[in-house]
Amino acid sequence: MSETYIAGAGMVRFGKYPVDVTFEKLAVCAAREAMSDAGVSTKDIESVYVGHVFGGPVAGQRVAAQMGLGGLPVSNHENYCASGATAIREAWIAIKAGLYDIVLVIGAEKMTDRVSGGVMPDPTDLDAINGLVMAANHGMSARRYMSDHGATREQIAAVAVKNHAHSVHNPFAQYQRPISLQEVVDARTIADPLGLLDCSPISDGAAAVVLCSAAGLAKLGRSSAPRIAGCALVSGKIVTADTNLNDEDVSRRAGEQAWDITGYGPEDIDLVEMHDCFTIAEIVRLEGLGVVPVGEGGRWTENGNTSIGGKLPVNASGGLLSRGHPVGATGVAQICELTWQLTDRAGQRQVDNANIGLAYCKGGTVSGTDGGSVTVLLVTR
Repeated sequence: MSETYIAGAGMVRFGKYPVDVTFEKLAVCAAREAMSDAGVSTKDIESVYVGHVFGGPVAGQRVAAQMGLGGLPVSNHENYCASGATAIREAWIAIKAGLYDIVLVIGAEKMTDRVSGGVMPDPTDLDAINGLVMAANHGMSARRYMSDHGATREQIAAVAVKNHAHSVHNPFAQYQRPISLQEVVDARTIADPLGLLDCSPISDGAAAVVLCSAAGLAKLGRSSAPRIAGCALVSGKIVTADTNLNDEDVSRRAGEQAWDITGYGPEDIDLVEMHDCFTIAEIVRLEGLGVVPVGEGGRWTENGNTSIGGKLPVNASGGLLSRGHPVGATGVAQICELTWQLTDRAGQRQVDNANIGLAYCKGGTVSGTDGGSVTVLLVTR
């Protein structure tokens, strides 16, 4: 089976766009950037994969038609926040199966004119009916973590401070200014103890990658490119009354699947793009994966271990908290960041001597389970 390489990556800046900047415009712009980076034309693309949540029916086909890619196999993938990563996984499988040599994967979302307030579970979800929306769940997670591990409010807030400091150097980030610890702690409460700056924003944006087999890479005249070593995907399992809110079994299982596929382990990872929809989420998911010791995530952040230049840089891009979180685009944006990091093109946010990067996404909630979908993708230099 062929290896899968990332021949090109492209993004548009995440943020809030006017109504006339449509889902299709964002997606097409990112796709053209990725194709230009890879040196491919429309005639080289054999299939298109699109991750989105709010794009509507046959969104990928609408984008493909505008790009002159009509007639190709086009598939749409919805796994909430893991939608873009799931699209990459499906393309990875197809290339490994020998179906295609050069494919285009796009993650895109136009949220600001379609989502009011925070993103919500399905209206029929029993937890959501009773008020356990995503912000409330993460607020409870933070309280439990502080109680169980002696973590402080300031240690949790330090995640936002770190990620905003990283995003200052990311031209694609929605927010590009540093924030202070006091700003995070004093921000308007959303779900106690979490405030506004502990929460990722509603965003518009798109990201894209061109994936190739070894034959496809050779066709482009390339001898090397970052390689997707493996893509894991799991869903949540039923939880019981004695399940710890922060157990993160779903993250553990996704990580174990990724280690099994790739032969790598937590000790091999040089940098992480983590799904930090809330500050506490970055901490407990890193621990669930096994890349940070359980109960130590807050102290690791406070001590600079997860900052650029630290033991394990996390969210050099700024993460969801400050790069932004157009849900369907996030998983692809993470792979764009890893691509730039592993080709030494990340500018002032470059992580030195990085050879293996991990991208994690957790998408959605399902009542009675510990999550909707979790993806873990490993990329090597």
